[in-house]
Amino acid sequence: MWNLKGGRGRSVDLVAQARADAERRHAAPRPDAAPQAQDGAEAPARPARDGLSLGALLAFGLVTFVVAQAALGYVGRERIQGYACAVTGCTGPGMATAGWLLITVPFLYVVAAVALWSRLPGRARPVLILLAAPLVVGGFLFVPGGRNDLDDLVDGPARYATATGVTWAGAGVALAVLTLLVVAVLAENMKVALPPVWASLVAAGACLAMLGVALGRVEPVPVTAELAFPERTFTAAGDTLTRTSADDRRGCAGVLAGGGRLDGCVRTVRGSWTTDDSDAVVRLAAVLFPTEAVARARRGPLRSGTAQAGLDGETVDVVSTSGSWVLFVSVGHADGRAIARGDRGHLMWAASQVVYRFIGHQVGLLVAPTPKDGIGPRTP
Repeated sequence: MWNLKGGRGRSVDLVAQARADAERRHAAPRPDAAPQAQDGAEAPARPARDGLSLGALLAFGLVTFVVAQAALGYVGRERIQGYACAVTGCTGPGMATAGWLLITVPFLYVVAAVALWSRLPGRARPVLILLAAPLVVGGFLFVPGGRNDLDDLVDGPARYATATGVTWAGAGVALAVLTLLVVAVLAENMKVALPPVWASLVAAGACLAMLGVALGRVEPVPVTAELAFPERTFTAAGDTLTRTSADDRRGCAGVLAGGGRLDGCVRTVRGSWTTDDSDAVVRLAAVLFPTEAVARARRGPLRSGTAQAGLDGETVDVVSTSGSWVLFVSVGHADGRAIARGDRGHLMWAASQVVYRFIGHQVGLLVAPTPKDGIGPRTP
């Protein structure tokens, strides 16, 4: 029934109100309903899981540093440097490059891993961490910290070259981090999208620049004939000795008769000298090993009178060690005649002068021997 006094108007208002209430109830979100993505829009990113993974990677690095220094320490460093010496021949540029690689390779690996982390499938990430373990451990062994300076962490005949490489690798890492931060800030301010590999390329460029500096500053290591025997003649304790031959080679073939007694050698430096004090001829064969421990182990079974192979005539032979070197010195008369008991003193005097000179060039301190125990010049 119609109400003639505005009844139709009131009914229309009630219908409109009911429709508005229904629309509000439909638009209100339900407490248990998950948010729905709009058509054509990407689902919101979830960085929490990636952040947790990167945090685990950093924690792994910290734990690795502590474990590497405490558990591996000296043994690990000795083996790494010994292997590097064997591969490079213990030359200055070679060992500087090895020291640079020890720090740079783990750093560049981590930079690449962080840059590509979010793009990797979940199953690949643990593999990435496992592959990083040996690289990071090896690098951490040469990172100074606590009571250990860099000089305490390097050893061997090319220790200073290794330290040079490690030092400038650290400078390269610092330069790379600074460059990455600057480029990232500039790209953010300029709204420039950088390719995924930009971080790795920038870091590699900075580190390679520091390798060039390291190679330019490294000092030569006296493991070649030219550096181990730099003088044609030298004077020691009033006597003048003249070098008549010198050569060096990789390995130690031909030093001793038979094989196996010098296994693990890196290179051999040989030379011969005459002296104006007598007719003595001194022949020195210095065999380099990767570490002092290996040199001592090879020296141990050898008799002190072990003679070099291929020498003619009678000689007095002495075997000794100096650092990573095993030294074989043989001395005799120029004509190879038999050595009388009274000749041994001045023959060994010439041999001592040569050995002292060789060791002096290795350690950077030239000294002359002192006559003692019947060993001295023929003409005082």
